[in-house]
Amino acid sequence: MVAIRSLTALLTYVIGVCGMMPLFPWLTLFPRIALVFGLLSGLWQDRRGNWPLKPWIQNAVIVPVFFYYAFQFSRANPIQPVISMLAIMLAVRLSGEKTVRHSLQIYALSMFCLASSSLFDLSPIFLMYLGLLLFMVALALVLLTFQNQDHAMTVAAADLKRILLSGLLMPVLAVPLLLFFFPILPRTQLPLWHFLSPPSTRTTGYSDTVEPGSQSSISESRALVFRAEMPRQVQNQLYWRGTVFNRTDGIRWTRLSQIPFEQPEIPAQTVTQVIYLEPSSIRTLVALDRPASLALRHVNRSPDGVFELVGPTGGRLNYTANSLSGGIVAQRNSINSLFYLQLPDKFSARIRALAVQITHKEKNDRVKVELLENYFRNGGYRYSTKDLATGDRAIEQFLFEKKQGHCEFFASSFALMLRATGVPCRLVGGYLGGDYNQLGGYYLVSDDKAHVWVEAYIKGSGWMRIDPSSFATNAGEVWKAPGLPDFKIRIALILDALNYEWNRSVVVYDFEQQMSIARRVGSLLQGFNPVKIVLRSVPYFAGSLLLAGLLFAAWRASLFSSREKRILNSFLHTVERKFGSIAGSGLFEIALSTDNSNVSDFVEIYAGAVYRDRRLTDNEYLRLRQILRVLKK
Repeated sequence: MVAIRSLTALLTYVIGVCGMMPLFPWLTLFPRIALVFGLLSGLWQDRRGNWPLKPWIQNAVIVPVFFYYAFQFSRANPIQPVISMLAIMLAVRLSGEKTVRHSLQIYALSMFCLASSSLFDLSPIFLMYLGLLLFMVALALVLLTFQNQDHAMTVAAADLKRILLSGLLMPVLAVPLLLFFFPILPRTQLPLWHFLSPPSTRTTGYSDTVEPGSQSSISESRALVFRAEMPRQVQNQLYWRGTVFNRTDGIRWTRLSQIPFEQPEIPAQTVTQVIYLEPSSIRTLVALDRPASLALRHVNRSPDGVFELVGPTGGRLNYTANSLSGGIVAQRNSINSLFYLQLPDKFSARIRALAVQITHKEKNDRVKVELLENYFRNGGYRYSTKDLATGDRAIEQFLFEKKQGHCEFFASSFALMLRATGVPCRLVGGYLGGDYNQLGGYYLVSDDKAHVWVEAYIKGSGWMRIDPSSFATNAGEVWKAPGLPDFKIRIALILDALNYEWNRSVVVYDFEQQMSIARRVGSLLQGFNPVKIVLRSVPYFAGSLLLAGLLFAAWRASLFSSREKRILNSFLHTVERKFGSIAGSGLFEIALSTDNSNVSDFVEIYAGAVYRDRRLTDNEYLRLRQILRVLKK
């Protein structure tokens, strides 16, 4: 026999743990301690069977804590006080006696804590906890119903199985409704809590300025920036365009918002990619260089191929981009060369002299670019993120003394020398490379892939991508092609593919995707011919109907037989399994041959009803079920 109260208490603790675990990492120290103390004290008191922490003591503890966090609530800090209060209320209830009322309160608080964790992280783990919590709450509610009727109720193991199955049936039946309503229910573009407090965002590996010499070393981060769903590309063409820097003071490169008009030639074939951007405070939208179009509402497009989000930032975004490949973008119109030739008034005479010396007063811009490339390729420059030149003379130190630096040094010095020799150019900030996940069919691009390169305008050709960092003597080590991943990386890619499917199907599923699905369904319905569909379906429908009829006929006796016949069949099967063959024997013969009191009792009750042409009463049927359970042991 199993005590209903003990099983309910165990489920209550497990429900409390499932509710607080996803929220636990986001809590401050005091609520964490309160949760651990509440859980341990509740288990200890439950084991002893004595509850010194009375309900009035718990309520008295909650009141001052509530006022403490209420005074901390503000527009700048709306979330942390609320989740701290929820966690402490859950801890207090876990430390008390698990009455029916308090158990229900723990279930509600656990659900609220789990929902609060989605404010910080909405990963597939959240779905796992949610499903587990729903199933356990359904079971606990069924058990609480029995506990409410009799506090000391105990049930047999067989009866407990039926009770638990009936509890599990409720969430199972709700799954089809969940799958049906998820695609069609209306949803907002951003979560509702964004107007109170935007979720935690990350600053990506590039910023709105390029300033070589601002720090002596660069630390790298592997934080994910975006995923790009697309076929695998040639590794040296994986330049992801973010922003463009068009103005320099000799040290710092920035972006002027008033961009001269230019009109690129868009070929018929472009590379299509679906970008899934992680939450970020930066408005620039990333796409494969160079993006020709980007399908997203509220986006501002600049003539130089930069797309910026208009409106609130901080949420996950997904959009489709079409890009030109090859690294050269032809122009239908002539560009404003003066705009891309501007240099500061106090430009380094030493750098200008070096540029003129390298190009030998060459008139052809393409040749000038080739001469500068050869200089950087043969000049002994190394790519490095440590021991960097700093200060106002950082570019000069890089070119003439240290000869080592990261992409900002290479790109900035190359662009300055291009402009000094009369070649229009600009810097492009974005990302280089990425790890391809074959399982999901997408690239993963992280912060450490942030990169800066140069675009030079060549008359007759257009804008040409140049990556001066690739001319470093150790460029092969830095940009070597990725080999086969080891076992750990493969496991990580599999887990990331699952996370990617979750984000794509659930997290970023919004009104725009609903409308896209509706449009596709509408286009299918335009060619819908009901007569043709019905005629084609007749053979399949007839075959299915025939198969269903055969199955119905085969199983009709067992599915729709009376309970008298069902219990008799079960009795005969049990007796044959326990006492041997009884083929051809009547009920009374079976009772005599087995010489078993339970068999004799069953025959007497069954024959007393059926052999007198009446149905079994409910009491007789329950008594026969009890005898069968004894015989089966």
